[in-house]
Amino acid sequence: MHDHAPSPASRAARAGGFTLIEIMIAVLVLSLLIRIAVPSYREQTRKGYRSLATAALMDRAARLERCAALDASNGFLAANAACPTFPSNVVDESNTALWQIAIPTRTATTYTLRATPVTGTAAAGDTTCATIQLTHTGARSATNSSSADSTAQCW
Repeated sequence: MHDHAPSPASRAARAGGFTLIEIMIAVLVLSLLIRIAVPSYREQTRKGYRSLATAALMDRAARLERCAALDASNGFLAANAACPTFPSNVVDESNTALWQIAIPTRTATTYTLRATPVTGTAAAGDTTCATIQLTHTGARSATNSSSADSTAQCW
């Protein structure tokens, strides 16, 4: 019988620890997962913010249509008790304003509603949907930060 000292590898195997290579592989796999998951999460969050904006535009359009129906002589310019002014900000669940709703064009027979992200908010990081618009005809449009059309992605 030979009585010899155990090798360092056999001691590590018996101790149940991790080798440096195993730890490095685990860190590599974790970093790859994070590189995939974080951008995907951010994009899904942006889509949620866009959904808030488009829903708010549709709500404002419905209110304008209702007002015009109640006061046909003034159309979309109607200002009566049934047509209160609507909030210009679209807020999230924590009451933080994410989008600003404006009416750049409004006559008795036409209107255009526009949503733009509020500067300094999470929605402002959305370069795909820099502006989202809805007109009295129901025409939907959107532009990205370079003024290129991005309607399909925003609506």
